[in-house]
Amino acid sequence: MKERETIAPNFHLRVSLTIIRFLGTWPPATGNFRLLYLLYTACSFIFILGILLAAEIANVLANWGDMSKLVAVATLLMTNSTHASKVVVLLRRQARIQALLDIANSPAFSRYDKVHEDLLISYTWKGLFHHAVYQSFGGIAVLCWGFTPIADLVAGRSRQLPMEGWYPYNTTATPAFEITAAHQGIAIIIACFHNVAMDTLMTGLITVACSQLAILERNIISINNEERIHEVQNNNDKNELLAVEGRALSYQLLKRCAVHNNMIFHFTNEIQDIFSTVIFFQFLSNCVIICLIAFNVSQMKVYIPAVLIGMLTYMCCMTYQIFIFCWHGNELHLHRQVQTQPSNRDDKGSSSVYFERRQGHVIIFKYFCADNADVLFDFYSPSRFGCLKINSPIISDFVAIYFL
Repeated sequence: MKERETIAPNFHLRVSLTIIRFLGTWPPATGNFRLLYLLYTACSFIFILGILLAAEIANVLANWGDMSKLVAVATLLMTNSTHASKVVVLLRRQARIQALLDIANSPAFSRYDKVHEDLLISYTWKGLFHHAVYQSFGGIAVLCWGFTPIADLVAGRSRQLPMEGWYPYNTTATPAFEITAAHQGIAIIIACFHNVAMDTLMTGLITVACSQLAILERNIISINNEERIHEVQNNNDKNELLAVEGRALSYQLLKRCAVHNNMIFHFTNEIQDIFSTVIFFQFLSNCVIICLIAFNVSQMKVYIPAVLIGMLTYMCCMTYQIFIFCWHGNELHLHRQVQTQPSNRDDKGSSSVYFERRQGHVIIFKYFCADNADVLFDFYSPSRFGCLKINSPIISDFVAIYFL
């Protein structure tokens, strides 16, 4: 437990952003170095992706009609094309992404709240875990590809570049082969780290939303039970002032939860608006790539260990890339379900009051998830939640005042 406390909340975002900034795709918004950094961005993009994309597109045009060669080059061409599209999205929408990062590290999202630090750290470790596993698959794949020319040299096979591509010179002659192979090996390794960092930045923001929903749930549950306040008031008239203060405190806490929920709602909407298109094309290309890799493996006549391991780990990398988006999206969905669905437990005694109170707050939460005010009456209508009875004057007054 002590080891988990040594990490800063949202550290997974800092890791991804550091890699992105170091590789030239997070220019400063203002300052004297912005122009110089943009020049570095252009050079970095050309070295990592530009040359490879040009060679792969030229190879497709040169071998148009030869399905075996087209299939061989299609996997990396689709990967690099999707990677380039993510770079464009990151640069064009940097200000909006930075706004999300500022919110994630603000007091409004309990960034400096020691009470909820355990939840923030827990989700930070989850983000780092997925980053490490995803990076491991990708790292093994690109290292195997980069090692291919050396393996061919040791085995006495003919010279072969790590990746298929058309170049306007003889790539088998010295020193053209060595320079081209070195560029491909270095570029694909750097591209792997950069691509993983961009993906984990997207999923890391979703992780922040999940942690905020967990904090919101904890805050809703912690609101003092209104029925318990009435019980104290009835048993001892001297505690009337305490009961009034308790109701006022519960009212303020409920308002704070409503504001927090609205912030989470707009935070997740902004994530979806920024990244939904590129994630869709990522899913589409990954599905095709997985099928193409499986086809290439089935067509191999000579199984070279470095090539085979590289292709299999690349398939695992593409599968895990789909998995991390699905896993984080499912986590967000499950947190929403926990918040918006009333408990089905039928505990007796003291716990029954707790769950009845929680159900009342859950309906309030549902209202603030909706844009249309008419949904409020729908949620309170007997046809939808007739089994739920809200007798709390705090909740009733709160809804009336907020709705007005």
